[in-house]
Amino acid sequence: MRVNSKRNEEAVSAAVATVLLFGGVVSIIGLMLVSMVPIIEELEGSIERSDMSSQMMILAQQTESLSESGMPGDSTSVELIPIDGNIDWDLTRGGMWYSSTWQNESSFRMKGVMDFDNSIDIKHPETFTTAVCFDDLRLGPSRPFIYTAPTWADTAQIAISTGLAIPLGPVEVKVYQQEQLSETLDLQIFDTEVVDLSIGVSKFESSHELVIFYSKGTGGATLVSPSDSNPKDNTGRNWIIPMDSGDSRIHIMSKDSNQINIETSNDNSDYFAIYQDEFRAGVSFTKEITISQPDVVRISTSSDSHLILQTDLDNNSGSTSLLSFDGNYLGNEFISPSLDGEMLFTNPGENSVTVTWRGGGTSIPAAGSTSVSWPPASVEGAPLLDADGDIFVTWKVTNEVSSPGGIHLIAASDTGASSGKIHRLLIDNDGNSNSISISRAGISSTWNISGDSNIDGEISNQLQNQIQVINSGNYDFNVVEGHPVKIHLVNGNNGLVEAKHDGVERCSAVNMMASGWISVDLPWLSLAGQENLAIKQSWKSGDFPSSMKITLIGHNGASTHSNLATSWVFHLSRLTYSFASSITGMEVAYSGGAIVTNHPEFTPTIIREPVDRAGPGPRFAATIPSMHPATDGISGGGRLTLDIELSSRQTLASEVA
Repeated sequence: MRVNSKRNEEAVSAAVATVLLFGGVVSIIGLMLVSMVPIIEELEGSIERSDMSSQMMILAQQTESLSESGMPGDSTSVELIPIDGNIDWDLTRGGMWYSSTWQNESSFRMKGVMDFDNSIDIKHPETFTTAVCFDDLRLGPSRPFIYTAPTWADTAQIAISTGLAIPLGPVEVKVYQQEQLSETLDLQIFDTEVVDLSIGVSKFESSHELVIFYSKGTGGATLVSPSDSNPKDNTGRNWIIPMDSGDSRIHIMSKDSNQINIETSNDNSDYFAIYQDEFRAGVSFTKEITISQPDVVRISTSSDSHLILQTDLDNNSGSTSLLSFDGNYLGNEFISPSLDGEMLFTNPGENSVTVTWRGGGTSIPAAGSTSVSWPPASVEGAPLLDADGDIFVTWKVTNEVSSPGGIHLIAASDTGASSGKIHRLLIDNDGNSNSISISRAGISSTWNISGDSNIDGEISNQLQNQIQVINSGNYDFNVVEGHPVKIHLVNGNNGLVEAKHDGVERCSAVNMMASGWISVDLPWLSLAGQENLAIKQSWKSGDFPSSMKITLIGHNGASTHSNLATSWVFHLSRLTYSFASSITGMEVAYSGGAIVTNHPEFTPTIIREPVDRAGPGPRFAATIPSMHPATDGISGGGRLTLDIELSSRQTLASEVA
């Protein structure tokens, strides 16, 4: 069979054209889809951002309400429902800082404070900067307050420090012997415990700040820090004082009339100290308190005041260093007690200084000291002291039988504060044994004592404090290498000091005036480049501050050691929602009351600012919610319910504008 076929060229061309046309259409559609996908993804990212921003806005409002008006134990619940992204906690990338200056027309700026190295840059171009002091605020979970007991102490009297709000339930205090946990104390509010340190107790750890008095022998006298001190001059209006059974004495000094309330477990009484309009004299008030068993005494005043506690009323021991009107130990204006004893004036400078008070005065030689009988007969209240140069002032008890001893702080000459690298030691030959207690205000220090004797030593990270026996004479104590130290003079076999936790009052000298940035070393380890686990361990051990308070000390008028400014730096946990749009790495995050995002295109945007209460004028107030996860490693993409409980409230500063 024969088949005749004929090629139809026109049909073939039409078929090929149809296929090519279809391929072209498909290619065009593909190109359109490729170009539209980023737009679709960006729209999806916008939806994710908007949705989570709204949910985090509810979280911020609930947290703000709880932090401003709640009490410890109050709680709230917020549910977060992600779309396609993940929610997790970031412990190291969240934070903020505030600064406040205490003089008009001045500023205090910082940079590099949220890094994990051990240096920051500060800027205060208006006046001369003398020193900077750092305090670890110990904010956050698993960051206990650590109190290392000095080796000279016999007992420790412990109570809970109460601030803006009383903690809910008992506060757990861990007692260690040679780094081993020996017992756990559960302290209720206004409970106190007396711990015998002679059995080898080395330190205390607490989830809440404590008030601790270390005592040796029959006790002595010490200046007591207020619960909430004024950042300008470190005066206060409220004190928590744990007392042992027996007789004690409190002495309160203020520039103005005072209404004083003293409350114990069995009594609540009000007293009045009236200003007598006496030239160059303030107001003083003395009260002896007798209790049959250990108790916590609560004292409040109507005026900013200083308070001295005496536990040895037989004048066998007692000495304490006084603070100047500018809030530091080195100064030229002081309010002094009207207690019987003697006043020791120490001049660390190179020129003689004259100090005067109503009806009297004395001259202090360069690099020397002078003591006078106290109080002056011409003054009925608290004598005001004026000096034409910087001096240290120490009050001591006296008696007619022997030379009373005592334990008091030897403040640093280079910073004017409690710690530093240069200390001037002037030790009288009074027949008592003498030693100095050296405490770290950093990581490690190599030191030298020169003068009537020459002694070298070192205090390492493994040792918080050490005792160095020393004879009477004149000495210069210098830190040759490393960080600042604190020094207490232990004179005799009795004494009393108030303890602060290991991370406070770490001061470094600056001695510079500059219009630009000044680099200052932090007295802690550098954690630059470390993993999160190492950072969390350092926060817990105190080797690096989880949050800190920075105090700027400098010139203000005639004063060379005035508290000029204060800043607060917070490492805050960051609740982060991670998602993808046209690019990956997009976030919406909540931290410290603020909601931020980097969407779109990594553009940093503040969705909600931290809430503050500003104006009119220089008035300002801010509440900072410091929210942290109770369990590490929380992350995921499903529905998340946050149960938020207020564990504590703290007042960082309060000052009249």
